[in-house]
Amino acid sequence: MIVATTFYDVDKIAQVCRREIVHKLQVCNLCPVLESSQPRWPNLPFDLDHDNMATFGKGLKRAGDTNGTNGNEPPAPKLGKRAPVPLLKLDFTKLEFGTKVETGKQGDKFVRCTYDGGARLEISLAELPNYCRAPFAAGPAKTADGAQLGTASSMAVELTPEQYDKWVAFEALVVKKLQPLRNDLFPADAKKKKGGLSEENFADKYNTKLSPANVEKGYPALLRMHIETEPDRPAPKIQLMHLLEGNKCTRPKVGAVDDLVSRAAVVPVISLVRGVYAGQTGLGCKFAGTAIDVLTNLQITNAPEVDYSGVEFVDEETPDSDRVATSGGADGDYGEEGADGAVDLTDPNHGFQSGP
Repeated sequence: MIVATTFYDVDKIAQVCRREIVHKLQVCNLCPVLESSQPRWPNLPFDLDHDNMATFGKGLKRAGDTNGTNGNEPPAPKLGKRAPVPLLKLDFTKLEFGTKVETGKQGDKFVRCTYDGGARLEISLAELPNYCRAPFAAGPAKTADGAQLGTASSMAVELTPEQYDKWVAFEALVVKKLQPLRNDLFPADAKKKKGGLSEENFADKYNTKLSPANVEKGYPALLRMHIETEPDRPAPKIQLMHLLEGNKCTRPKVGAVDDLVSRAAVVPVISLVRGVYAGQTGLGCKFAGTAIDVLTNLQITNAPEVDYSGVEFVDEETPDSDRVATSGGADGDYGEEGADGAVDLTDPNHGFQSGP
């Protein structure tokens, strides 16, 4: 096995590879192929002629380098990771579902789901300068009375009505595509019922991550995602930045899960973990937040805001002046208040005189 210790070992490795190819061709009595102008093996990444053999291994250039030797040819294309697909542009025809049920390390069952040629399904819920609102801080789920459910962390983000309808259609498609495998996904339930698990019972097992909008209270629809916090597993990539006027952003800096606070403005990318799972908790898709940009200057606080609609601000600085003295006696005379400013709540007037 040849190990490249430095970048400059590439040419040396390429020479060794060329010698190995020529040697194998000689052993197989295929040397005439090298003298032929027509490629005998069209599936190879290069034609087996002397010219190509001489340049084998030299065509792999770093981004920004040129191909060839004259330096006048266009630069090699940059190889980058495929960008996540926006939710509203998710093409259902490009979703690919496995044809068999697989078993995980913990004995759980799942069916693989990929996108557009076997890629991992990665969905962006917003694209800058747009963003989502996270109404709650990231953390373990809680019951209605505030009791914590487990240790797994999650975060919910608001969806537009169009995004909500798109996600409902996605979940309906998942259930439809996996109907033929329902008895394999839930073999114990299939044995209990004659004819196996019905399509209706199978659909009822789906655990949606959606919360519908509450029109009366003015709450938008929510989508919940998993936030990985285990130290031995890949953490989400969290970046902090400001969104400025003119669709400009400040230079991002590294953030943490603690920065996923309540009412934060976020630009999340979610990724499907393995595929569609099935187990004692039911059927569903586990989406994890893998990349989250936090726009820290757009966070909404819960502090009350003063209503300034009745006044007009002028372009004058507030002067530095001493506070106006309040009535209540000489210095040190706090009346009904204590020396620390605390009001005596036993007094029916709470420390304030009702008359002049």
